[in-house]
Amino acid sequence: MSKDPSKRACRALNRLLVACRDEAMALDLAVLRMQRPERRERLAEQLRRRTVFRDDLGAAIVALGGVPVQRPSYRAKLRSIFASFEETPLVWPHVGTAYRACARSVERTARAYARALALDLPEGVRYGLERQYEEIEYDRKELRWLYCGGSLTPMSGQALPMRGS
Repeated sequence: MSKDPSKRACRALNRLLVACRDEAMALDLAVLRMQRPERRERLAEQLRRRTVFRDDLGAAIVALGGVPVQRPSYRAKLRSIFASFEETPLVWPHVGTAYRACARSVERTARAYARALALDLPEGVRYGLERQYEEIEYDRKELRWLYCGGSLTPMSGQALPMRGS
């Protein structure tokens, strides 16, 4: 791999890293504001996976000779600042609003993954990104389902499918 594609890959992975940081901020805020424990735990699980993804992305950037960014986007910072000024009941009066914020964030992350996977990447990096992208896609569908009023439990007959099925 020549130096120019490596730099291009590092830039794309850094953009992806920023998208993951933004998504983690949205998930963290949703976890804090979510009232129901089973929904809060589901979002916390996604947040834990994003932390692992960020660590893996940082290692991939270093392996390609780059320096991982350590900050979220300005958009995420502003969103976080405005949310901190509002009272909890006024920010997310119902569960769908929290899921909508997370769903938008995960959609941006999914687009960043798709752009990164379109580049010429070393096999080890590509393999890791593809596995992460599968998880992101599942989470994207799950958050959309929950935002639209879907259930986490099988009692409703319309619960989410199990991961990997």
